[in-house]
This record gives sequence, structure tokens and C-alpha cells, in this order.
Amino acid sequence: MRDVFTIPTNSRQKPALIGSVCEECEEYFFPKTGQKATCDNPFCPRSTSTTHLSGKGKILSATVMPSPVAGDGERASAVILLEEGIKVNSVIIGWEGFQYMLEPGSPVELVLQEMGLNDDEELVIGYAFRLVTGRKKPQFPAEESGEAETPAVKKSAKKKPAKKAAVKKSVKKKPAKKAAVKKSAKKKPAKRVSVKKAAVKKKTAKKSAKKKTAKKKTVKQKSKKSTGKKAARGGKPKRR
Repeated sequence: MRDVFTIPTNSRQKPALIGSVCEECEEYFFPKTGQKATCDNPFCPRSTSTTHLSGKGKILSATVMPSPVAGDGERASAVILLEEGIKVNSVIIGWEGFQYMLEPGSPVELVLQEMGLNDDEELVIGYAFRLVTGRKKPQFPAEESGEAETPAVKKSAKKKPAKKAAVKKSVKKKPAKKAAVKKSAKKKPAKRVSVKKAAVKKKTAKKSAKKKTAKKKTVKQKSKKSTGKKAARGGKPKRR
């Protein structure tokens, strides 16, 4: 089988189909036609050379049928159009859950698979193609998935409103912050009241100071009056 495909020697390499290409018209053939074979194009009588094909292509048509081996279930086969323009019939592996992708245009890639042991107890390796699913998720029919999975789906559906309720709670908490801001705004007038009280105290202190000065003046005036009276009592000095 080494004349049909290559076997990678390390993890970085990928398998490839071995074909032929005409250097004149650039037409590809699979399997290879040989080193001295001529091109199938009647207008291009040139020899072909061996080349490695990319191993990538798209499905043209696919069918699912019962496996010839008892107990293997079903298998899928398809007609694949390679990037080089060659049509290849091959088995599709890894299509379970992706049966909806077995349609024209779905991308596939070349892979190798173990076919078992031969009469000499040697491992036989063959080639096949695998669907390139990317980020697509498998989809199983309702009969295969069973009715037991439906409650789980319902539970997951019920959990979504719980998330919405949590969002509502977080939305309700925001007005509480506004209330705290209002409380802090109410505390500011209290400072203004204390300032007013201090101003009133200053005014009362000034009034008390004025009263004290007024009392001192009255005391001085009284003292002047008393001295004037004493002088009047003494009268004019007597003549000798």
C-alpha cells in the first residue's frame, strides 16, 4: 500500500496520496500511472511524474449503509473531490453525530486507519477520509439520545431565569448606593449648623465683652462723681 499513500514518520507529518501529474497540461491522476506512462489527454502525449496529493477535498455525494461486518452498525462512504480536481471513492470515519454534514460541500481530510492483521500477522494500514467538523457540535437523533436526556435539558432551561433573577438583584442593589450618597449629602447641612452655632457663640461673646466694658465705664463714672462730692463737702479754704 506504500504506492498509494505515504505513512508519516513523526507527528508533524501528515499522510498524503501518491498520484501522478502531467508537466505539460498539469492534470493529476490517482493512483499514479507510472514514471513512463503518458498523459490521458490525447492532445498531450507527454509522460507523467509522481507527486503527492494534498489529501484535502469536499464531499460530492455520500451514503450510509449497514456495515458488512456483523455488529459494526452502519458505515458511510462518499465520492470526494480533491483539491487537485481528482474524484476518489473512500470510506468516511468519525461521522457519528455529524450525519447532518454528510452532504455535498462538507470538507474532509485524509487519515490512516488500522485494517487488522494479514495472514502473516502483519498490521495492515489503509486510508480513509474524516469530516472536518471545526467547532460544530454533534447532533444525535431523539431516539438514540433517549428520553432521559430531556429532563436535563429542562433543568438547564430552568437555570437560565435564575441568572436573570441574579441580574435583577444586582440592579436592585444599585439604588442602595444612591441612598448612601443621599445620607452623606444630608450630613453636610449638619456641618453648616455647627458653623452657625459657632457664629452665634462669637456674637454672644462680643455682647458679653461689650457689657463688661459698659460696666467698667459706669464704675469709672461713679468714681468721678464720688470724688466730686468729696470736693464739694470740703468747701473753700478758711482764711487765717
